[in-house]
Amino acid sequence: MSDEANKWQLRHQREKNARLEAEKLLEEKSSQLYEANELLKKKVQVESSKLRREEKKFTALFHSSAEGIILHTPEGVILDVNHAICHLLGINSERLIGTHVTRLYPDESLETCSKALDQVMEQGFLRTENLMKRIDGSTVSVEISATRFEVDDQFIIQGIIRDITQLQKAAAKLKAATETAIRANEAKSLFLATMSHEIRTPLNGIIGFTSLLRQTELNSEQKEQVDIIKKSGDLLLNVISDILDFSRIESGQIELEEEDYCLTECIEETLDIHAQSSALKQVELLYFIDPGVPTKLHGDSGRLKQILLNLVSNGLKFTEAGAITIRVVFHRANELKITVSDTGIGFPDSIKEQLFSAFQQADASTTRRYGGTGLGLAICRQLVKVMGGSITANSVVDQGSDFIITLPFSPAKAPAEPVNKMTDRIRGLNLLVVDDNFTNLDFMKARLTKWGCTVTTASHGHEALKILQSSEQPFDLFLLDMLMPDIDGLELAQQFTKLLGDKTPGMVLVTSSRLGEEKEEALALGFAKVIYKPVRQNELLSAISHSLQKRPILKKPVSNKGVDQTIPIHNNTFALIVEDNPINAKLAKIVIERLNITCHLAQNGAEALEILKEKTIYDLIFMDIQMPIMDGLETTSRIRSGQAGSHYKEIPIVAMTANALAEDEARCLNAGMTRYLSKPIDFEKLTETVHLLRRS
Repeated sequence: MSDEANKWQLRHQREKNARLEAEKLLEEKSSQLYEANELLKKKVQVESSKLRREEKKFTALFHSSAEGIILHTPEGVILDVNHAICHLLGINSERLIGTHVTRLYPDESLETCSKALDQVMEQGFLRTENLMKRIDGSTVSVEISATRFEVDDQFIIQGIIRDITQLQKAAAKLKAATETAIRANEAKSLFLATMSHEIRTPLNGIIGFTSLLRQTELNSEQKEQVDIIKKSGDLLLNVISDILDFSRIESGQIELEEEDYCLTECIEETLDIHAQSSALKQVELLYFIDPGVPTKLHGDSGRLKQILLNLVSNGLKFTEAGAITIRVVFHRANELKITVSDTGIGFPDSIKEQLFSAFQQADASTTRRYGGTGLGLAICRQLVKVMGGSITANSVVDQGSDFIITLPFSPAKAPAEPVNKMTDRIRGLNLLVVDDNFTNLDFMKARLTKWGCTVTTASHGHEALKILQSSEQPFDLFLLDMLMPDIDGLELAQQFTKLLGDKTPGMVLVTSSRLGEEKEEALALGFAKVIYKPVRQNELLSAISHSLQKRPILKKPVSNKGVDQTIPIHNNTFALIVEDNPINAKLAKIVIERLNITCHLAQNGAEALEILKEKTIYDLIFMDIQMPIMDGLETTSRIRSGQAGSHYKEIPIVAMTANALAEDEARCLNAGMTRYLSKPIDFEKLTETVHLLRRS
């Protein structure tokens, strides 16, 4: 075979082999393609099955939803609706799909609907309330939650519609009930305030004339009967005050005053109010403030005083002997702990929470024996809660009780005042303090040491005599308690005088008794000063300074804010009493004229203005608030504006009213009154008010 033939034969064989390889490869690829196609077909079937299941699930959820659902285009064309919206509107889905969504709204809601469409397209989500129209023409209140989402490059809006008709009805009922409750609460508050006023008005006459009667010549039986009337009136007044306070706290009408105040003065004023009743029971009133506690604080001193007054009063009620002590320490860095302790009858641990409930006492026998409304501790707990603190109680039967208050610590906002010059005057003194009450000894020593004094203490007379005889350093002053078991303060002073003769230093008597005879006897024995328990800081400081200087220390006169509203000291001082109740007017006239003030009467504000226009003799006005024709507030406003004459524009005006709420006092002072006294009038407060208004 020629070379050419071999060449073509080889070429043919190669092409044949290539074709066979290609056919084999094609067969293999066809087999793979078939298998892949079969696999893809199975996957498509599976995914289609899943898709159908998801679609069925969505359709089931879509139509079984209790809330209506509408799907529509951004232009508002409805694409689909569920059964709930059809049921709500009373219309078939066929009649809704393809129509415009605005068809579902009454005319008055179309503008709101249009704005909602724009907003959901812009923000992607919207929640709103609107009215939708039923097939019968009625409307239904709905809440609509609209969401924008994208499917196949097309925006769809889903609106979920919830019927809120019942919610709105419930809200309307709740609002009506709330308004009714508010009106009822206001009516209750008004009723209580009115009843308080109406009861206080005759009580003013009862207590006032009883006090006057006690100052007349009475036999022992008459004096006892008059005392019973006075005590009964005081008890009734306390009941009225407690109920009024509790009602205000319960209705959330308590607002706290935020101001700087002196903790020491707050406690001293509290104890001073109970000083007379504690002296009669021979129960000592003591207090101790830890040296680390600043005495200048920020908060509502009036509410704190009210809490302490209730607790001290409660302690006095159930304590026949011993002492009531207020102790203030830091509980934590940002909390104060105030403990009011007594040595009274105590109570079992099982009832300590019950004590803070309204109208509750330990048991019925407690109420019968000791009286009271059972509101005092409930008022304390509510006030402490409002102030951001808490109150608890601990006790052992027949061993006394502890009431523990924790309050947020808030230091004074204003910078601390400079140290009193009198403390510089007594710094370095060597003092001997004698008292059988260890708490009072600790208190006196802590206070005097803080003022820079060296203090030696003795718990009874014999110990004091031994100290005096063995002391190498002479004492600059003796502070002696009056009532001690072995030797009382007066007798001890006599023995000191015998031992020291002319070298006897100044002596100050500290006593719970306020009998004039005791004071006169003490002064006759050489005491430079007699001060009363609970010992007030300024009084103690003044007494020590006075005993060293051997002359009285005159207090600075108290000045009023604003204009100089004072009355002169002369025999021709005139006052106008404006009071519509003839009994109270007569009582006020009798009491005020005892202060060397000539009084005239007016029955209402209009009559008072006419009298003031006619006479220019008056230096002072006592003004009732609730009066016919013209009340006290309007009368005061007219006087301040000059309608009674320009010379009366700054005359002192003292409110004397049975309106006893805190806002009543604020209303009187805001109207231009100078001072405020609530009825029944306390004669001591009235006298003090007149003295404060006199020119120094």
